[in-house]
Amino acid sequence: MSLQQQLEQYIKAPDVPENSFAIGYEYELIGQTASAMGYYLKCAELTDNKMLAYECLLRKACCFRTQGDREAHVKNSCHLAIALLPKRPEAYHLLSISHELCGQWHESYAWAMAGEPHKEMAAPPMKTDCGYHGNFVIPFQQAVALWHIGRFDDCRDKFHEVQDGFELTHGYDGHVQWNIDNLEGRDADALSRGIKSALTNKEEIIKKLKEKKSK
Repeated sequence: MSLQQQLEQYIKAPDVPENSFAIGYEYELIGQTASAMGYYLKCAELTDNKMLAYECLLRKACCFRTQGDREAHVKNSCHLAIALLPKRPEAYHLLSISHELCGQWHESYAWAMAGEPHKEMAAPPMKTDCGYHGNFVIPFQQAVALWHIGRFDDCRDKFHEVQDGFELTHGYDGHVQWNIDNLEGRDADALSRGIKSALTNKEEIIKKLKEKKSK
């Protein structure tokens, strides 16, 4: 349904929460995030459906991230979503990513661990894509945080767990293999260029990656 059609439907029934959500999402899709968040807020205030209110909060978090430099608001929206439905995984995932983007690695790891018991794709499914692409994304976040914390052996084991235990999508498979190669002493950058004998000392690989990250 087009934005114009959504507007017409909203005008006919402005107090129907789903109409506010639908028009908010249409505004978000065209980059009008401020307008989108206004409709998400109205939907959350009108609805008695916790799942719909939860998704409104996550969509607000996504809008704040799109606006840039508003991770404090992203985190606040995720905290409210977790308080509303603490057994769903999506808000934990977004919150872990928010701390990752702020370089707060221990916090990123902590929230990914908090989401671990709830990582199974919850029912009912959400109406929209908030970046939760499968059960693997929370352990993936744990692995990323472990790397930056400096727990390299735990990081390697976690990436193997992700690779061996889940069907990876959305390019995650390449990221996981790249990290495993480096953590096991294979120069992933050289391997990507077809240099099959790119074996070296694991400590040297980690040293090189640290140097690259600090530049």
